[in-house]
Amino acid sequence: MDEYHKTAELIVQTRRVVAFTGAGISAESGIPTFRDPGGLWDQFDPDEVGTTGGLLTTAVRKPDLIRRFLLQSVEIFERAKVNPGHQGLRQLEELGFLKTVITQNIDNLHQEAGSSNVIEVHGNLFRARCLNCGRKQPINKVELLVRARAILKQEEDFEIAKLTELLPHCAYCQGISRPDVVMFGEPVQQLPEAFAEAENCDLMLVLGTTGLVYPAAAVPYQAYENNAFIIEINPTDNYYHSISKAHISAPAGIAMPKLIDALKDLL
Repeated sequence: MDEYHKTAELIVQTRRVVAFTGAGISAESGIPTFRDPGGLWDQFDPDEVGTTGGLLTTAVRKPDLIRRFLLQSVEIFERAKVNPGHQGLRQLEELGFLKTVITQNIDNLHQEAGSSNVIEVHGNLFRARCLNCGRKQPINKVELLVRARAILKQEEDFEIAKLTELLPHCAYCQGISRPDVVMFGEPVQQLPEAFAEAENCDLMLVLGTTGLVYPAAAVPYQAYENNAFIIEINPTDNYYHSISKAHISAPAGIAMPKLIDALKDLL
């Protein structure tokens, strides 16, 4: 029996599935992982652009570096589209098995694919958070990227202050907002909810993550400690090999359609 049918049988037997996704699933959508060669942290110093303090300091001292970093980011997100890995998770939900997606990604692609219950431990780039009252509100992705590109393309006349116009003022208190993403050194979001889902699932699909970024990387271990089966889908390695029941050595975009087919053979 191959790993797809083995996993499909486990899913049918257990029925309550949670997915835990990392940068690998978004890499298939054209969003390069930050740490890989050629990724953003290979081109830009995370101390300068990956922390709140560093970003503010760099904006004053090296505004063109911020402009280039943000413009490259905008171009990446403009190209990024939902891929078969995201769609396969939505299909698994539609079949009645997948209850929750826990993701380390900030790109909103799970929601765009149609997943209805997404826990985002590192936040969402297309959501604003008020610096005054903490309330959050969604941002129109297409509109934000179009407006950001228009500002960032102005190489000669670029002004950092113009970027503050991109995010809406808080709808409740009119306070200034920031992107609702977790920067280096900031606490992760929805961690109690993520661990609660891990504790209550029977099987966890781990897709496209190296398991290096803590505390989020501990989520599959929490599921395992509560007797859930761990299935890792990753083309590069079996990073959770010590707790995995099965390892599907393929990108999520290839593996998920095959897994859905194997599941349908059993239903």
